[in-house]
Amino acid sequence: MKKILALALLILSFGCKNTSEKLTTLKGSYMFFEDAAVLQTPNEIYGVYLNDKALALNDSSKRFKTTQTDEVIVEVKGVISTEKHEKILWEKKFEIIEIISISSKKETN
Repeated sequence: MKKILALALLILSFGCKNTSEKLTTLKGSYMFFEDAAVLQTPNEIYGVYLNDKALALNDSSKRFKTTQTDEVIVEVKGVISTEKHEKILWEKKFEIIEIISISSKKETN
């Protein structure tokens, strides 16, 4: 019995991936409208998976917006993907795992 338990613990310890090593931090303009979200960094545009964190980010960003389509500046951690998706047609997609900061977009003339 002890051998089975030790083997199970060994498998679990090597079988679980540490996702924190694969997380990417991005900072850019975030826009959410109805059922789509986009994150635009200075170099790239990402379609955003609408998971719980993306919806929470949308709710938190409402206080920085004057209209529903306003952009906010966000810093988020997550996973970049290039897999095909039925709704997100951007080449690169981003799944938000952690929200670091949210601020209003400063207008320039």
